[in-house]
Amino acid sequence: MNSNNVSEKYIKDSNLKRLKALSEKEIKNNVSDFYTKYFAVYHLQSLAQKNPGILDQETIATIQNLLKDPVYADQRQGLFIFRQAAETLGSVIIHSDEKYLAEMALSALKNVLKTTSGYAHRACTETLGAFPLNISGPDLRDADIKHIPLVSWQEISDNNSFANSIRPVFFGRSLAVPLDCGNRLLVLKFARTDDSPQDLLRESLWMEHLHFANYSFPLKFNVPRAMKIKNSHVIRIKDPPSRLPEKIDFHRKGYAIGFVAHKDYFSYPNDFKKEKQLTENRFKEVILRNAWLLGNLTSAGIIHFAPIPLFHNRVQRNRRRDRGVYEWFRAGRLDRWLESCLFPNFGLTGIRDFEHLVSLNGYNLYRHIGNHFLSLLLVAGSYFRNKDVSRIGFDKNGKPVDARDLFNRQFFKEIIQGIFQNYYHGFTKTEFTGELPLNLDELTLRMIEEMGVDRHMEEIFRAADQQEMTDKEFSRFLKTRGYSDKEINNFQRGEKDISIHSGPHLGEFNHDISLPELIEAVGTMSALCVAGKYLDKVEKRSELSNNAHVAWQ
Repeated sequence: MNSNNVSEKYIKDSNLKRLKALSEKEIKNNVSDFYTKYFAVYHLQSLAQKNPGILDQETIATIQNLLKDPVYADQRQGLFIFRQAAETLGSVIIHSDEKYLAEMALSALKNVLKTTSGYAHRACTETLGAFPLNISGPDLRDADIKHIPLVSWQEISDNNSFANSIRPVFFGRSLAVPLDCGNRLLVLKFARTDDSPQDLLRESLWMEHLHFANYSFPLKFNVPRAMKIKNSHVIRIKDPPSRLPEKIDFHRKGYAIGFVAHKDYFSYPNDFKKEKQLTENRFKEVILRNAWLLGNLTSAGIIHFAPIPLFHNRVQRNRRRDRGVYEWFRAGRLDRWLESCLFPNFGLTGIRDFEHLVSLNGYNLYRHIGNHFLSLLLVAGSYFRNKDVSRIGFDKNGKPVDARDLFNRQFFKEIIQGIFQNYYHGFTKTEFTGELPLNLDELTLRMIEEMGVDRHMEEIFRAADQQEMTDKEFSRFLKTRGYSDKEINNFQRGEKDISIHSGPHLGEFNHDISLPELIEAVGTMSALCVAGKYLDKVEKRSELSNNAHVAWQ
């Protein structure tokens, strides 16, 4: 390098260091207004991306203190400056060649996660959750359905050894009958009115893929085996052996798929039936195993979209942009949380209902991992409530039922921590080390407080939603929510809003969730998973590079 180049580099570095020092000074200055500080952080982020060698420990300390600044904690504009600040630390982690500096920046983000809430906390989780991961799911293309055979129950019986004198039983829209071997079920899963044959086929294809692709599941995971009848996965049943349940809206053509599953396929970790309830040790094994399996599948680019059905507002599904589906990162009210946990899509056999599996392709990984954590944590809470399903809603004096005594606080805390650790291990293939930046004691107490007392039971049946229904649908809707025929006859459909007690919900109708600590915990857990996998890959690449350099020498 000649003297001119050295001089130019010196001048450039000097100017950048002055910009760094000036930006830090403006951030620390209590007199500086929002925009001055915002652009000062912007300049530091630019340096972190393009000239990370200019930054040092002072920069990280300055940014960390800004993220803890109470001045912006409750201001909407605070989210924007906190995002800029958190992304600056994220840029240091990604772009800095100095390992100690990247570790300091990560430590600063974790410190903010543990000591703040609200906008600062959200900014840090979103930054960690946005770390780049090169994960792509399997290319699972649907086969063309050229012919759907019409099949009789006798034909199905002839091809399978049913256990004698045992009638088939419906579990939701699935008809199950034990096979002679005793530990397996033949299951026929019927299409609903709005399902297409292609929707059913997709589930069968996922079963085949998980059976025959090269996946390693060291933990118990009983993947059902898809059946083909007359060379077709999708069939039409012309004479089902049991009467179809009235509450299920079946497709009129009788589309179905068949598969053979383990006898415990319809056994749930949080069953409300006394005879099927698990001991604490058994429940712990089942839910932690499923946390690991969900993390493991996600790591392979296979996302389960609905471990449980989560809604912000079920009634308004047809009128809302989000179809009423719960978006946890918005922290809105959670509709009928206990009802959502009734039949989770994971259980004693592992992950279930493969119709909800999707190959990762452009989806926001951080948000979907968050859905998994939220589902697992809610099911954990429902395990305690389901010990006595009679205690729900309001008592005879109109006061919220208090079921907090059903919870084992210490065991619940162990489950919350175990869900994170097992999902993290399944997703990253490494053990989580260090301190979890969560106050687990406080989180456990708050979850028991909100999940154990049914304060929020009401939802509003809007007149606009009533108008979307027929008179028959309107009457049926109110009847399923406890209204008598006499009361229903007094209503005029679409005339006015109707108050319905359909909870428990987590939060008042049209308000935020009553358990914001749960949302922040979900964000933290999800962010740590994404960041942990990213940092592990970086570490392994660095080791490979160093080994190659040594070998070359």
